[in-house]
Amino acid sequence: MATTTHFYLVLTLFLSVLISVLGSGFSVNLIHRDSPQSPFYNPLDALRERMQKAVHRSINRANHLKKLSSLTYSANYADGTISTSSRVIGLDYVMRISIGTPPRNVFVIAETGSDLTWVQCQPCEVCYTQISPVFNPKTSSTYKDVPCASGTCERLVEERKDTCENNLCQYSASYVDGDNSTGNLAFETLTWSWCLVSQLGSKIDSKFSYCLVPSYNVSSKFNFGSNAEMTGKDVLKTPLISEPSRKTFYYLKLEGISVSENMVPFRSSASSTTEDDYIIIDSGTTFTYLPQEMYSELESEVKKAINVEPIIGPKGLNLCYPLDASMRFPDVTVHFTGADIELGRENCFVPVGNNVVCLAFAPSDFGAYIYGSLSQINFLIEYALEEKKVSFKPTDCTKQG
Repeated sequence: MATTTHFYLVLTLFLSVLISVLGSGFSVNLIHRDSPQSPFYNPLDALRERMQKAVHRSINRANHLKKLSSLTYSANYADGTISTSSRVIGLDYVMRISIGTPPRNVFVIAETGSDLTWVQCQPCEVCYTQISPVFNPKTSSTYKDVPCASGTCERLVEERKDTCENNLCQYSASYVDGDNSTGNLAFETLTWSWCLVSQLGSKIDSKFSYCLVPSYNVSSKFNFGSNAEMTGKDVLKTPLISEPSRKTFYYLKLEGISVSENMVPFRSSASSTTEDDYIIIDSGTTFTYLPQEMYSELESEVKKAINVEPIIGPKGLNLCYPLDASMRFPDVTVHFTGADIELGRENCFVPVGNNVVCLAFAPSDFGAYIYGSLSQINFLIEYALEEKKVSFKPTDCTKQG
């Protein structure tokens, strides 16, 4: 049965707006959900169990993104403050921030497949279960409702078709499982590592970047403004494809994937709309999902390159091998328009426990093609929204200060 959740405050941080009004460069930590620093960490989970859960999350999220991509506007997840509800879809990385004055710590989902951040606030008529206390805006000296007549509300209404009530700007989101949430739009102070964003000064030039580490015990970096900029001969750039009616997602043009010397071109017999010809780059999905036809050919090339008999792995991972010291892995290169990304072993094969590794690519049975977070490990990836470019630079992300 659908649940209607009412909130007193919704913090809407449209990323394209956020990065155009905040100050000059700064960085925050991204925490993987399986890190001991994460509120979702379960020390009893073995590696195989974590990978099985990652497969389940990825499939659910891919289905979620496909359904959202067919809508005029795509809503974000249920509960930015980290709920114990199963309705949180995807969720590979979280970020610790503080809201209000004085600041109060919360965790929020951090990924590139959504454009909305919100927290549950008092009073709730119906609330999702969450670990930390529900935020009370009455205790914050910087909380301010957004009036209907403001430019902020007008932009929200224009982009999201939301409405006003009692001269207060309203927010509304519906989810694929039938749940929905509504509330008031408000201005509030956000704090990263106790450094007020409002003190950062000049524009950050519509740029952000992140560098995902291969270890869950180390935090990844999420950079804004001048901290996000990258230089060097090994920087590879590809066009950022935008769909006017689907501003939530970042699309790239995937031309193919090479295994050793053999090129597997991007192809999909199911392509019927413009977005079906592109791949979503998404840090919230663990695995990379390809069209069935393309994946089948990719798997065949990998099997030819690895002279080891495959074994059965976790459900949802099609190609797995017993890890052997003498085992040789093929070179894999992802070909985006204008950028040939040479992947490392950690991008292509994921350990699932018991000395077993599995291919980190899978066929899409749901029509959404996604370049997931495992493929992005140990790359500094910059999004330049004004230039409409995404840049990749091979980087040891554990050394990002």
